[in-house]
Amino acid sequence: MREDAMAAFEDEFDRPSYERPVEELKRIARYQRWLIAVVLAQLALWGGYIALTVLSEAHPAGMEFPAILMLILGVVGGIYVFRLSWELRGAFAAFVFGLATIIPCMGLVILTLVNGYATTELRKHGVKVGVFGASPLDIDERPSLYDDEDAGW
Repeated sequence: MREDAMAAFEDEFDRPSYERPVEELKRIARYQRWLIAVVLAQLALWGGYIALTVLSEAHPAGMEFPAILMLILGVVGGIYVFRLSWELRGAFAAFVFGLATIIPCMGLVILTLVNGYATTELRKHGVKVGVFGASPLDIDERPSLYDDEDAGW
């Protein structure tokens, strides 16, 4: 009886027979590519800041621009985390993950976590995901659960 009650609370997207529409998969792939771009930009910015700090003995002057750029990247990352989490996990997770990206170092962890969720979801639906995400062509060329010509019809 307990298993039946737990099955009632199952997320509809976690059911093996559920197949997301192509438009949703393309949105997930597009949002994931933006997340990857933000993560790479943040890593490059942090790496540059650390390199400048190590090369100079004191705090480097003129660091207002990188700080503003980091703020802009954080906002863009938060927006795409929110949008991707909304597609994958729902409204509550979108708000929680979106707000968690405000915290500077934790934001990078959240970006990476949500990117992993997107990769798992795309692979579950037969989409090949590379280092820089999935391309829309991979989504169009993926095998569908319902494309079985020997289905008996």
